[in-house]
Amino acid sequence: MKVLFIRTPRYVWPFNSETSAFWQPLGFMSLAGRLEAACPDISVKIIDCAASKIGWKTLFSTLNSDWPDVICLGEETVSSHEAMRLARYVREQRPATIVIAGGVFFSYAAEQSLEANCIDYIVHGEGEITLQELLTAIAGQRDIKNVRGISYRQNGQIIGTPDRPPISDMDTLPMPAWSKVPMHLYGRGAKNHPGLVSIEHSRGCTDNCSFCNLWKHMGKLSRDGKTIKPYYRTKSAERSLEEVERLVRDFDRCTFGWVDPTWNADPKWTDEFCDLLLKRDIKIRQTAWLRADCVVRDEELGILEKAVRTGLCQVMIGVERPDETGLQELNKHSNGPEVTAKAFKIFRTKYPSVFTIGSVIFGLWDETKKSLDELSDYQYKVDMDYCFFIPLTPNPGTELYENACRRGIIEVTDRRAYNFHTPVMRTRHFSAKQLERLYFRLLYKVSFDRIKYILRKFLSVRDRRRKRVFKSLLKYGTQITARYIISRLREPFGNKPTIYSRKPVWYDT
Repeated sequence: MKVLFIRTPRYVWPFNSETSAFWQPLGFMSLAGRLEAACPDISVKIIDCAASKIGWKTLFSTLNSDWPDVICLGEETVSSHEAMRLARYVREQRPATIVIAGGVFFSYAAEQSLEANCIDYIVHGEGEITLQELLTAIAGQRDIKNVRGISYRQNGQIIGTPDRPPISDMDTLPMPAWSKVPMHLYGRGAKNHPGLVSIEHSRGCTDNCSFCNLWKHMGKLSRDGKTIKPYYRTKSAERSLEEVERLVRDFDRCTFGWVDPTWNADPKWTDEFCDLLLKRDIKIRQTAWLRADCVVRDEELGILEKAVRTGLCQVMIGVERPDETGLQELNKHSNGPEVTAKAFKIFRTKYPSVFTIGSVIFGLWDETKKSLDELSDYQYKVDMDYCFFIPLTPNPGTELYENACRRGIIEVTDRRAYNFHTPVMRTRHFSAKQLERLYFRLLYKVSFDRIKYILRKFLSVRDRRRKRVFKSLLKYGTQITARYIISRLREPFGNKPTIYSRKPVWYDT
């Protein structure tokens, strides 16, 4: 059996350059690593069109010259239409080819995806064991209905098998199949992320925010068998060190982009892992998503200082809202405005080399122009290096999505707009398009605080990498503004959502 994982051609996220826009598809590599270890009779390949700059014509030509038996797809909401395009092509050209889809979109949009009649199976949640068993069943060695954690069509009906529990012991996972992708291409030519590699040490989360489907995707059923609760697990520090050593030695990787939803949730792992890096004198860069309350805790324990010494150079902290009412609406806990401000202050005063990014969500139901101005001003109060203003986006699988569908407030169904820049829901006071126009009050409101903030970043920041990253993000933010102004000039009364992602030159080739 020939199994092919494909990450299709896609647009570039507006805050990235083409040299550093795409990370390795870690999910595919983890699945491929499991298949290689458990099923040596299966041929496994990965095509990452994004990294290799393979456009649609080249991808179709490649498939027509060597059709696999099984094609595996996995996407987020914003790129799900690309996967569906490929699935439709496969169904038209080679209907006998099995198409399997998974990931955080297809897991929660299974019914509508299967009804399109171009996907054969949906794998829900973590897929390492499920995919292996499914392929074994497809080969005729077991009954499909006995494979847990899948959905499929049968006699016009959509069948869903019982959920599969998530993997509890992450050290049992084989090493990701790094050799299946062109590792040398990731981060090539990038000044801020050279030698980039995506890596994880944990899965799941300790919180259950209403706008996030990652904790649900990696969570587990409660005892009543009806609701999903957060379920956080981590590899051992020794296992994580082994992965880092192999990536440095065998693939010349030096910038480690941790994709964990919360890298610093477990202080024991962070402490032990950093001790091992210091003991082995391994020199790397690290970027990670952090919780503010864990930053404060780890600083008090002396762990954060170790993390910075081991190369932690860029952190993303989910601020979400600078008020308790907004945080309650988003169901985020233990990260109020005082805790968040304290976390940013720790980095500014004690670790000035670390570039800090905060994410703030706008578009809550009771949003007003005044609350938007307060959001814009908050980035200057806590002195983060850069602030991403993200519209509240109803991704399938989230509590937010279910509530929005029930209330009928989703105004944009084009999945391309689910890019964390384009508002797609109305609020009490604004339509989605009005929110899009107000977005620029957040990004580029002219004020004394903003001018002072930018000048201080240019004049006082001494760390070269931190200054480069700030200039880069400011440049891309300016380009977003320019594209928006051009679109308004072309269609001053248009109501179509603005798609900010850029079409790469190789997309159609």
